[in-house]
Amino acid sequence: MRPLFLVVLILLASGCATSLSGFQPAHVAPKGHVAAEFGWDVSAPVGTIVRSIDAAKTLARAANNRSLTDAERRQLIAAGADVAIDPPALVTHAGLTYAPFTAWELGLRWSPGSWRGAVRHQFLDQAAHGVDLSAGVGLARFTYEFPINDIIGDVLHLDDFTRWNLDIPLVVGKHSDWYRLWGGPRIMFSRFDSALTLHLPATGATPAEVVAASVEGNATFLGGQGGFALGYRYLFVGVELTIVQLISSAHLELAGQRQDVELGGLVIYPGIALMGEF
Repeated sequence: MRPLFLVVLILLASGCATSLSGFQPAHVAPKGHVAAEFGWDVSAPVGTIVRSIDAAKTLARAANNRSLTDAERRQLIAAGADVAIDPPALVTHAGLTYAPFTAWELGLRWSPGSWRGAVRHQFLDQAAHGVDLSAGVGLARFTYEFPINDIIGDVLHLDDFTRWNLDIPLVVGKHSDWYRLWGGPRIMFSRFDSALTLHLPATGATPAEVVAASVEGNATFLGGQGGFALGYRYLFVGVELTIVQLISSAHLELAGQRQDVELGGLVIYPGIALMGEF
């Protein structure tokens, strides 16, 4: 079972960090105009996630010398699920929005393996209310195709790792020709799943066997974010900090046995981007 167990860990740890940044000022561009951003974020999970990863390293080394207990296997699986949901990572992203109507915005954003579509409306304008305030909704899909299928597909098949994210951007702030200032709560809901099938050939007295495993779960990111950008009129350099609490549960089925794990921890997510409005 050791090779199968290690394959399940690959399945669990296949995720890429969720893009938590926004890099959107509180105001919407004027009707007929576009806004764009390109930058990098650092996903830095702390607390329980880091402790899970450290424990997983220790147990992985132990697995080379002895059989793990059921409790140790559960701990290693939980650590793998932690990494799948939000691993330490450097995330590149690029976004483009267009304002087809006054105070309304449509947006598309890319990060590795992921596309996000969104709509946003500006409810308050600083010229009339003293501050800008906008809110919207975004839907993103992340998918990862395992290259291992092309190498050993006859023995092992891994389904794509898929994650759906629903986020609710709510941002308040101010702006001028030379700066943008924004902040607000960060709320995101995530759903992920994947599966594998292992075909074990017959060896001696051991008959052939087909073993299936799957993982699915939910994650909620709750916290806040704030940022500012400096520049002039059309082009700005912005920095943003997001801090969220991750609350998640994952369900693993391996060879007919089900295991449920509760996950969580604090995620600190700084980023920098080049921002434009044209």
